[in-house]
Amino acid sequence: MAVSKEQKALYNEKVRPYKDSLEELKKEASTLKAAARKNADMEPYFMFRNAIIALKSCNLMVQMSTLSNEIQNLKNDKLVGDARKEVSNALNELVKIVGDQIDEGLTENQDRLEKIQDINPSRRLKLLLAFRETMQNLKIAVGTGKWRWYFPELHMKLTILARNLLDFKQYGAAKDSNAPYYRELQEHMQFLAEEAQTAAQDFRSKYELASQDLADLQSIQKLFEMLKRIFTFTGNKTELNKIQISLDSNKERIEAIIAEQKGGKKKKK
Repeated sequence: MAVSKEQKALYNEKVRPYKDSLEELKKEASTLKAAARKNADMEPYFMFRNAIIALKSCNLMVQMSTLSNEIQNLKNDKLVGDARKEVSNALNELVKIVGDQIDEGLTENQDRLEKIQDINPSRRLKLLLAFRETMQNLKIAVGTGKWRWYFPELHMKLTILARNLLDFKQYGAAKDSNAPYYRELQEHMQFLAEEAQTAAQDFRSKYELASQDLADLQSIQKLFEMLKRIFTFTGNKTELNKIQISLDSNKERIEAIIAEQKGGKKKKK
C-alpha cells in the first residue's frame, strides 16, 4: 500500500525532534574525535564517551524506524542498517583500546586497562549493560530482516569487550562484599558468562538455519574455551563440567565436518 501525503507529513512532523537530536550527537562525536587526535593520553576516554553517543544515536534511529512503521506502515531499512553500524563501530573502537584477544591469559590485559584506569568498574559495567539494552532494541527493529544474522558477530564483539574490560586480578582480590566494587565485579563476570552463551547460541542458530559455515562452529569453540578458562578461574565446578560437555560435543562436530570435507575432496580427485 502506497504511503499517503498525510502519512508522510505526519511522520516528518513527528520525526523532526529525533533528527535534530541525532544531528547534535553527530556534532558532539565529531568534536570528540578531533580532540582525541590532539591528546593521545585522553583518547581512550574520548572513545568511551563516543561509544555512549553511538548507543544514543542507535536508539534514536530505532525509534525513528518504529515511527515510520507505526505512521506509514513502512519499515526504514536504511535507518536500521545505520543503527547497526553505530553499534558495530563503537564496539570496534573500544576493542582497539582494550584488545581483541579472546584466548590470551585472563590477566594479560593489565597494561591495556591502565590506559582507562579512571573508568571504574561501575562505569564499565554500566557501559556493557547499555550495549546489551541497545542491541536488544536493535534486534527487535531488525526482526527477520537481512541484518538478523549479523547479531552473532555483534554479541561476539561485546563478549570480547566485556572480557578485556574486566580486571581479573581485582576480581580475584575482591573476596567479600566489603571489597571495593565487589558487586560490580561480580555482575561484570556474570554479564561476561551470559553474553558468551548468547553469542554461542546465536552462532549455532546461524549455522543451522542459514550459513552451514564451519567458521560459525569454530567461533562457538572459541567462546566455549574462554568460558572454560573463566569457570576454572572462578572455581565454578558445576558450570565448568557443563561447558566441558558442550566443548567436547562442538569439537567432535567440527572434526566430523572437516573429515567429511577432506573425504569429499579425495573422491573428486
